[in-house]
Amino acid sequence: MEKTFVLSNDSQEDTSDLNVEGITSHSRLSSEKTSITCTDLEKQCTKEKLISVAIDDDDDFYFTSRKSVSLAWKNLSYTITNSRNKKEDKIIQCMSGIVNPGEFLAILGPSGSGKTTLLDLLSGRKDPKLVSGEVLLNGRHGNIKYVSKYVMQDDQMIGVLTVRENIEYAAEFCLPTSYSAAQKMKRVNDIIQEFGLERVANSKIGNVFVRGVSGGEKRRASIASQVITLPSMIFLDEPTTGLDSAASYNVMKAIVGMARKYKLTIIASIHQPSTETYSLFDKVAFIVRGRTAYIGSREGAIPHFNELGYKCPPYSNPADYILSLINSDFITDKSQAQTYLTKFIDGFEISSTNLELGEKISQLIEFHQSDHDTREISSETNKRYARSFFAQTHIIMRRAFINALRNVLMFWTRVILYSTLGLMMGSLWWNIGYEQEQVLERLASLYFTIAFLTFMSIAAIPGFLEERAVFERERFNGFYSVGPYVLSTSLVCIPFLSLITICFTFTVYPTISYNHDFYRALDYVIIIFLVLMISEALVVFIAAIIPEFVAALGITSFVNGFFMIFAGFLKLYKNLPTAWKWANYINYQKYAFEAIISNDLNGLTFKCETLDLAVIDPSGSLSLLVGNNNYYHCNFGDKSGRSESFSGSDILKDLKWDDIIYWRWVLILVGYVIAYRLAFYVLLRIRRLHI
Repeated sequence: MEKTFVLSNDSQEDTSDLNVEGITSHSRLSSEKTSITCTDLEKQCTKEKLISVAIDDDDDFYFTSRKSVSLAWKNLSYTITNSRNKKEDKIIQCMSGIVNPGEFLAILGPSGSGKTTLLDLLSGRKDPKLVSGEVLLNGRHGNIKYVSKYVMQDDQMIGVLTVRENIEYAAEFCLPTSYSAAQKMKRVNDIIQEFGLERVANSKIGNVFVRGVSGGEKRRASIASQVITLPSMIFLDEPTTGLDSAASYNVMKAIVGMARKYKLTIIASIHQPSTETYSLFDKVAFIVRGRTAYIGSREGAIPHFNELGYKCPPYSNPADYILSLINSDFITDKSQAQTYLTKFIDGFEISSTNLELGEKISQLIEFHQSDHDTREISSETNKRYARSFFAQTHIIMRRAFINALRNVLMFWTRVILYSTLGLMMGSLWWNIGYEQEQVLERLASLYFTIAFLTFMSIAAIPGFLEERAVFERERFNGFYSVGPYVLSTSLVCIPFLSLITICFTFTVYPTISYNHDFYRALDYVIIIFLVLMISEALVVFIAAIIPEFVAALGITSFVNGFFMIFAGFLKLYKNLPTAWKWANYINYQKYAFEAIISNDLNGLTFKCETLDLAVIDPSGSLSLLVGNNNYYHCNFGDKSGRSESFSGSDILKDLKWDDIIYWRWVLILVGYVIAYRLAFYVLLRIRRLHI
């Protein structure tokens, strides 16, 4: 039944059936705080709950600590300095507007008109030093990032996870710990249903190797995973781009329905909506070259342009008609194009719609200035993240581990590559002996081991770039911070790199027949593992700097090639030009190579080449071979000819590697792992300024 109710400051419960904004349900009303917000173009004001509206008993946790927020902006401008001519370019000029809870505003305009820039300004993604004007939350200044989510244009998700799994992890990141597992699961199921994803809930998103859901389904899953907490405000950057008209309509229908059901304030930049999609919008903003051609109700757009002398033909798509009307890209005369566009800009400035807009913004500011609640919207959230540092780390680790298990690009390709090359190395240097002429082959095999392990680390780039794109989106939307991400990814790689180490060692060590001492073999494993850890850390650091695959591949290959040259095998340190000696000192491959040869050679004995001493008869006509007085030619160690062998330590001494201290070199390698990971962390922290 319908029931009229009055909100007060006293807590009370009412279990009657209510109808609020057309939603009838068995509900509980807890009145803690009220506010007045203007709701539509007819200047209607509604008294509504700040923390909960009429909702199901089982669903009221959705609205805990969430306010409905009106967004208004006044005389908003964005100016940058042209790097070529040093002149100021006004990207956005003197824009104003207002969007209230439950409303959907679509920003439309020709390419290059400033749609995404305006969206970024409203969402707080631009440098405030370049911005003038005001952006107000419920009539006041505040940090919009604390009450909003920004859905990027790219659908970056973990491809090997299912639709449900992606949304479940989003719920774990964003929903507070006060929510029970049952409540979280219900929220996941509800948003899957609201976005029409029940049929594909258990299907994988898809990637290069895994066939996944369709483009429209992926877009809906991406949006659902980012708005699962029902933030007061949502910004979407062209959510329908790349989709057909049917998929676009379904995506927008789900978003608009969510806005109206949960009283969310939603703003989106839209590219060429169909007639059906356009009919879903509550408000539209047509912008051209950073200026407003119209902003107001969708129904008022056609009458406004009719007043300017441009009548939309019958049965035409209003959006297509207006967009073609305000597009001056094909007017070759620049002054003529500017004059043409000025008619629309000036026409809106003097219109009654613009005058009413100014009045509504002023009324909103005046009302909230007289409100007893003086707190800023954003100040109510003391914590940027819903989960603690260690909780974030644990969740990321679980997801990253599953991703690594299922995604062949992450580690499994390298397991196959390293094992295959290990077998090839074993067949090439099969059971290498202890003869003098085999010393160089032994050193070559050890050098190739280090060089190959480091160079093939580029195989980690594709998997990391996919993961990095997801990280940037989730980090911006407050899922987790940089620290837990870096820590968890550093820890998750350990078991997989350990597996690679074991597979490679078991295919190489016994077949080549390195030092048979058990502890030497164990030390070999440690070095291989540390080399893989350093290579992994270096790759993610470079890929974080250069997120383009081809560029990251090229730079990583160059860096590894540089280190290979100065590792100390192709050119001994003692023979390096003075100007290049620094490259040997900073080279982690040098320490890995020296540690691995020191570990293998120490304790080994090699045979010198035997030469029989020839004695010449005094007559000069006969040479007698005296077999009991053999002469030995040794390349290392004692070169007097009397020693029949030399030790591995003799090799190290002659090649100026006798200063190697194994465990000190191991600690240096550990230092490189930590240094590259810290550099990765610092880089991501710095890049926060540019998000």
